[in-house]
Amino acid sequence: MKVVNKIFFIIKLIIFVLYLNVSYAVEFRGAAVETYKGSSSKKKINATLEIAKEKACKNAFRKYVQGMEESKRMIFEGLKTQIYQNLNEYLVCQTIVEENVDKKKKKVSVVMKADIDDTRLNIEINKSSKVFDSTTSEKSKLAMIFFSRTEMSKREYDAKVTEVTQKTKGIDSDEEETDTGVSSETTETSSTTTGGSKVKKANIVKYKVDENDTKKLEAGMKQIFTTARFEPSSGRRAIRKNWRKFKKEIVESLESGGSFPEEVQWDIEDILMEKKYNYVVFAIFDVGVSEVAANTNDLVNVTLTIAEITRLGDGDPVSLGTIGGVNGRGEGSDAEIAKSNAINTVSKKTAKELVALINSKGIN
Repeated sequence: MKVVNKIFFIIKLIIFVLYLNVSYAVEFRGAAVETYKGSSSKKKINATLEIAKEKACKNAFRKYVQGMEESKRMIFEGLKTQIYQNLNEYLVCQTIVEENVDKKKKKVSVVMKADIDDTRLNIEINKSSKVFDSTTSEKSKLAMIFFSRTEMSKREYDAKVTEVTQKTKGIDSDEEETDTGVSSETTETSSTTTGGSKVKKANIVKYKVDENDTKKLEAGMKQIFTTARFEPSSGRRAIRKNWRKFKKEIVESLESGGSFPEEVQWDIEDILMEKKYNYVVFAIFDVGVSEVAANTNDLVNVTLTIAEITRLGDGDPVSLGTIGGVNGRGEGSDAEIAKSNAINTVSKKTAKELVALINSKGIN
């Protein structure tokens, strides 16, 4: 009985592992055309089909590569020879979607479905990054300085418009000779002005920084950073003695539609360098106003306005680059649940892009 239970457990384990592998696969389709010479024998057609199938599978994999985020693609380029030589380890490509044999033109065409193991490729790419190779925790310490703000009000200005009205009066002013004599008239002009100014003013948007949203963003991104072998922590804790002053200046700027004050950012970087942090991420997220979906659930959009990743060290801090425009949409039975779902989505997408950006730059 024990042997039967053990076998049953092993079978379940195998099924579970297979399920996980499928769950993390992404599907792409590739096409290829191949020709042959000589007679259209069955053996020759089958041999040509095998060549076409292999090319179609590679075509599907190339489509996957073309969709990679830029910084991740840069690391892949250094590994592509190794990966293409062992391509079967990263994909399952056995399903024929479409097959055609044209004996008259001695040509075969085929479309193949490839299930690509995205997780395994990501592991391979991360292993090849400088950060993954780091042996000390100091090289991967990362501070997060995140703020989330919600649009509260918006004032828009119209350009100043002047309307001119003309009317004539029978006053002897301008004389004109006619067949019947001399007539006179004058033109009286009046104007009406609307709008705010001759030059249109910039619209003013007021925001409200939400501390709770910021904590949720940090939590979502921390998970991704930790998986990528960083040691993420809240930047505000690292600089807690000065945080109250910095926070006041940052919040004032963000709520009026601005960004991180430059000098505050420099001061934060200096403190983090003293505490041996290797990276700092400054990020601003904008939370949209709740909408109502067709199913009456609430919808909320959250957008990464900008995130800058800076490498800290013994010398001056070096910006590794910025990203922006990462969007997340959340749905829920109320606005708060919808917002939390959107924040969770956009925070993880942002973290993945930042990790790829750091890995593509490496540690000098």
